[in-house]
Amino acid sequence: MTVTEAENYIGKTCKIIWRDRFGQEQEVRTYIYKLGYVPLYGTYILGDVEDVFLTKVVKIQPLD
Repeated sequence: MTVTEAENYIGKTCKIIWRDRFGQEQEVRTYIYKLGYVPLYGTYILGDVEDVFLTKVVKIQPLD
């Protein structure tokens, strides 16, 4: 997923499917506030429940 694609979900409640450090898929339902950037780690999605690095995202599905 690219930053441009992820920006389309800002301000929406979404289901995010992502891979953890063991390669297993995790799922979280969260309201996406904004995208952030951490040097050396990259862009991440800032949500009300959990923050997810964009490189780990498999799929985002809007729930609104």
